[in-house]
Amino acid sequence: MNIIFTVLSIFIVWAIILYLIKRGGKQYGLEVMGPLLAWKTEKGKKFIDNISKNKIWKHYGNISILLCIGAMILTIYLILLNVIIAFQIPPERAPSPRLILGIPGINPAIPIGYGILALAIAIIIHEFSHGILARFGKVKIKSLGLLFLIFPIGAFVEPDEEQLKKVSRLKRSRVFAAGPASNIIVAVICILLLSFVFSPLINSKTSGVILENDIGDVSKWSIITEIDGNEISNVVDFKRIENNLTAGKFYNITFFKKGYETKRIIFGAYVGNVVKGSPAEESGLKKGYVLYRISRSNGSVELKSWEDFYKALNSTKAGEKIWIAYYFNDSYSNISVILADKFSFTNDEEDKGKGFLGIGAYGIEDVIRNTEFYKNMLNPLKIEPFDSVKTKFFSFISLPFSGLSPLPDDLASLYTPPKIFWIIYNIIYWVFWLNFAIGTFNALPIMPLDGGYIFKDGVSFTIYKINRRIKDNKLEKISSTITTIVSVIIFLSLLSIIVVPRLRSIISF
Repeated sequence: MNIIFTVLSIFIVWAIILYLIKRGGKQYGLEVMGPLLAWKTEKGKKFIDNISKNKIWKHYGNISILLCIGAMILTIYLILLNVIIAFQIPPERAPSPRLILGIPGINPAIPIGYGILALAIAIIIHEFSHGILARFGKVKIKSLGLLFLIFPIGAFVEPDEEQLKKVSRLKRSRVFAAGPASNIIVAVICILLLSFVFSPLINSKTSGVILENDIGDVSKWSIITEIDGNEISNVVDFKRIENNLTAGKFYNITFFKKGYETKRIIFGAYVGNVVKGSPAEESGLKKGYVLYRISRSNGSVELKSWEDFYKALNSTKAGEKIWIAYYFNDSYSNISVILADKFSFTNDEEDKGKGFLGIGAYGIEDVIRNTEFYKNMLNPLKIEPFDSVKTKFFSFISLPFSGLSPLPDDLASLYTPPKIFWIIYNIIYWVFWLNFAIGTFNALPIMPLDGGYIFKDGVSFTIYKINRRIKDNKLEKISSTITTIVSVIIFLSLLSIIVVPRLRSIISF
């Protein structure tokens, strides 16, 4: 409650500051732009002029155009792919509008501290690249400045729009392409740093398997090193030892957290969640129960993992009676349960008549990873035997949505680097992430994004090559119309990724 009050107070004060500046801030170069405050100045023009004199910027601009076209095609492909997925995923898995916006504080996946710093860097790189290529193309810069949303969040360079309209298509496209391309180039540099400089320094403090969920008194983000004196180096070792363990019995687990500890835990399938209104809930089963046997009229099955649990229930029928042996609160017990019809909970025709209990269960083998797994996960160019470059990259860029960037402190503490290492790693990761996001998004052929202007000039150039006799005003009208149509299609595609799954929950299709 105190946090909400503090945040609300800060924004109220910010709104008052904006109101006062709007009334008399122009004489100081201050301008209110919605919730943002812009400070405009002519200082820095000479610096950009000096940098832009090198002829290398001509080649940089040409490469930038090619990079933007490549990013444009890739991003459109990913959007269309997600549109198809939107017609298939369950409504509850639909992306939140907040996750679409790459703004720290609004997007819950972006940490505010790292996010604001990385966003500021990305915007500065983007805008100054526009400015340098504008001056190289002899386009006047009207002003430079900083953008504030309470804190500085970026910078801008404002070219003379009238002059920009009068230069050749190629020069104009270089100016527009420089921003997104520079963001993408910075993202690539960050990936190379993370892969070849930082990742090799990450090593686990001990061998074993990392626990990704709580198991009894052994908490998440611990490294299991032994079971009853049997040493464990990796998942293969664990599964070999597991074959000799009996569900429902206690074993000594040695693990490393802040130090080495040994605790007794029961071996079985741990209840992770219970479906509301299910037979499991009605029978009193709760999260934390440990199931170790399911019995039916034709036999029983020991439960060591999710796979055992799935196999035990997959062949059952709706209305069938089963008996469950479990451990909870220092005592063993048994209950009988009448299974429901799975179709009533899934609405999937294939589930009609199948038995449904209504719990999610996992064994130790379902929630362990080799210690090398997270090291490799943090290295975007480390390709595992069953990986591909594409899947590896998408896994790396989706780390924030898995809660793994920044890496949880308890997990990071299992590896040798000190805290300052992780701070630097996270800064570079978020500089990569937001530069990549801003670069690829701005390359989209949507007006008024940079990619929209590049696309429009490309359409205009193509039509002119086909018909050189076409008049300028007609050429402008046709290219603008085509660009507008494409912009609307892509915008609706982005909107459908959010809306379609939710519509499917209302209208069955």
